[in-house]
Formats: sequence, C-alpha cells, structure tokens
Amino acid sequence: MKIQIQLVVVALLIILFIKSFSQTQSGAFTVTGAGYSTSVVTDYQCVGLNPANLGWKRNNHLMNIGFGETGVSIYSEPLKRALVNDLFNTNKKFSETERQEAVTNFTDAKLQMEASVSGIGLSFQDDKIGGFGFTIRERMMWDSNLNEESADILFNGYNASYFDTLVVDFESGDTVGISYNPKMVTELFEGTRLEVLWFREYNFSYGRSIINRNNFSIYGGVGFKYIEGYSVFNYTYKNGTLKAFSALNPTIGVEYDASSPSKIDNNDYQAVGTGWGLDFGLSVLLFKNLRVAVSLTDFGKINWDGNVYKGEGALLSDIETGGIDNYNIFELQETLSADDMKWGEWEGLENKETELPMNFRAGASYLLKNKFEFGTELYLPMNEVAGAYDKVIVGLGTRISPVKWFRVSAGVVSGGATGTNIPMGISFFPFNNESFSWELGVAVKDITTYFSQDKPTVSYAMGLLRFSFGSLDKEKRFEDNNDSMMID
Repeated sequence: MKIQIQLVVVALLIILFIKSFSQTQSGAFTVTGAGYSTSVVTDYQCVGLNPANLGWKRNNHLMNIGFGETGVSIYSEPLKRALVNDLFNTNKKFSETERQEAVTNFTDAKLQMEASVSGIGLSFQDDKIGGFGFTIRERMMWDSNLNEESADILFNGYNASYFDTLVVDFESGDTVGISYNPKMVTELFEGTRLEVLWFREYNFSYGRSIINRNNFSIYGGVGFKYIEGYSVFNYTYKNGTLKAFSALNPTIGVEYDASSPSKIDNNDYQAVGTGWGLDFGLSVLLFKNLRVAVSLTDFGKINWDGNVYKGEGALLSDIETGGIDNYNIFELQETLSADDMKWGEWEGLENKETELPMNFRAGASYLLKNKFEFGTELYLPMNEVAGAYDKVIVGLGTRISPVKWFRVSAGVVSGGATGTNIPMGISFFPFNNESFSWELGVAVKDITTYFSQDKPTVSYAMGLLRFSFGSLDKEKRFEDNNDSMMID
C-alpha cells in the first residue's frame, strides 16, 4: 500500500511538472535543478562531464542504465515567454505589423538554444578495477544575434529598406529586389552572428581510485568519444572580418550557387563529418563529506567532408525572396537559403576541420547527514567556436532528500551572456533498495521564467527510465555509504 501511494504521488507530480515546463536544458536531469554537477554526478551521467567520478558509486549497486534522458533550453531576448513557442510554429503567417515587429525584436537580440538527447547510457563500477561508462548522445546548439540590416532582410526580403527597386523576372515570374547602391556584406552585416552545431557522440569513459585513505581519496578518469557531425554553420561578421563556414545535412535542403567537391547528391539523413574528442577529470574526497573536482571536456576536432563550403565577402545587389513569414528561424532551409538570402559568395571545399567547444569545469560539494548536499560550480569556455558559450558561468545550489523516495534541488546560476537563472528540479525513487533502484525526475533551468515575460529561459530536463542494480556484500559497501544522496 505504501508503494502504491508513492507511485500515485509520483505520477501526479510528474504530470503537473510536465504541464508547467515544456522545454529543457541539456545535462543530467538529476543535477540540472541544482546548478552544479562536476563534483557530484557519477555512473553513466558523469560521462562527458567528469569521467573521474566513475571511480566512486552513488549507492551500493554495480550497474546503472538509462534511456532517453532529454534536455532542451532556449534563451530568448527577441521574444517574450508567451511567444517562444512561435519559434517552432511553421503554420503561423505574419501580418505586415507582425513582420515589422519581428525585425525590431530580433535586432541586436540574442537567441540561444541547446538540446541534448541521450539514447542510452550505461556503466559498470567496481571498487577494484574502477568504473566504465558508455553513452550515445545527440547534441545540438544554436546561437544567433542579428544586426538591424540582417534582421530586416531576413524577415522582409526584397521589401527591406536596403533595396531601391522591385522588378519581375518575366521568365520565372519571381520578384527581385535590387539595390543601386550596393554594399559589401561585411559592411552591411557588421555584428551579425549565426552559429549552428549538430553532432552525435559515442563516448566511452573510464575512472578509478588513485589514492584511497580514510579521510582522503583521489580519483582520475579519461573519456574518448567518436563523433559523427550532422551539420555546422558558422557565419560571423565582426570588425569587418568575415568568418563563414558551412557543412549541412542533405535533409535540410539548402542549395548553394557554387559547386563543391564534397557535395552530396542526395537528400538522405547522414553524417557530413567525423571526429574525435577527449575528456579528462580529477576528483578529491575529503573526510567522506567534501568533494572537490575539475574536468576538461570536449578537447577534440571534427573533420567535415560533406557539403562543405567557405563563405566570402561580396556586394549584395539583389535578392529573390520575400523573407520568412513566421518566427521559426530554426527552419534552416528558409533561414540559410544561400540562393535567395545572399549572405555572400560561397566556395566549395573538399573538407574543413573545426574544434569542439572545449570547456573547463571546477566544482565542490558538501554532504550533510546524507540528506542535505550543498555545491558550487564554475564553467569556463576555452575557445570561440560554434557551440561554445560566450562567457564564464558560475552556479551554486543544494539538493535535499527528506525521505528515501524523494529529492528536491534548487540553485542560482549566472553568466554565459544569459543573465541570472534560478534552476529547480525534483526526482523520485519509486523503488530504492539493496538490489535495485529506479529514479525519474524533471528539472528546469530557470523557474523565474514562468513569472516574467522578458528574456525568458524556457527549459526542461527529464529522465524517466534510470535504473541501478547489482549489489555488493554489505561489509564492502563503498565509503561506508557516507557519500551518497541516495538513501538506502
């Protein structure tokens, strides 16, 4: 009866949470709501964050497995919270007033989206041989900031104020906007940035104890990832310098004027690049309650060898599109159509190598009486590439487990050019015993978004199928169970 009551409560709260929070953030759902992760995530969830944490267990179980853990986060300066869903609405058609509002809203306004879907994650952790973790994860990042001219042309097309005259091509019947005082795109689009990165990683990591004393333990770990690149688009004009590169999945359907030796002559869903990456981590446990950790992740490269193009500066003298007629600028076929939008001249390449968005993390956490955990985090981007954050991010928060089957988390996170956020999350353990546990939960990156309209961060992180099983003898329980937020 007790278990039945718990399951009913879990189901009701999950339904309420999912109704309230309909978008997500990437990362482990168990710590998204706390605002810190480097020192506390373990088993397969630490793969890609800090592989050293595979050297210790969150409970007495040998194996962990999870399916379909998802995170999405959208930070929107252009649109208020009530309009964020319109970013995915392809059926909406602008009125003339809404089209002009779109230009105003998107001028010098940051739009950032990140998504992560873990198809499967699994780990095996043994005190003597160490821990092994493996994940398959899809990652997608979008970051854009348009100046007034690029926003005007994107939404208004040939009706933008830049074009002097409209003419009709009698052969095709298409309307063409012409400027009789054309400018170089490097001048016209100064300050414009549009970056997209989409790839899948297969990450195998190993971590183990290096030094293990009563009040002092050190763990080290390394991860290797094989990467399939599915799309990249990096288009930045800054201080008169053009940085433009593209390798898009054939399914997107963007066609360029120029040919390319790497052009793919089909519309199949396929990788357009491959690469590798490395993760390194180090964790320290002091007095069985204090953890300190650092990690360097996404050190690596992708070699793009399909549909590869390099952008060049050119005069923008004419355009053949009426602009996009809704807020869905994520529709890359419309947004990035080189034939119509005239972002510049494009030259085909055989291949192009880019770095992964490398980052450094440092964190610490303190566990009090197995029920209260307090932590802090520092995230530092190490390079300026597509998919990287703009600035340093810092966070602090707490996770509280008042009863065996429930945990709540909350924190404060600031930086990354997205302001200050208040993350929150809840997790449930319908089953949690010596031989088996089932964890499910949801979290949001910023709870204040749902009480304010301006500059929202609409997000959610969710996992419903996270399990651990396979117990050791009680006499060999790792670190006397003083190190886990899981309550046995």
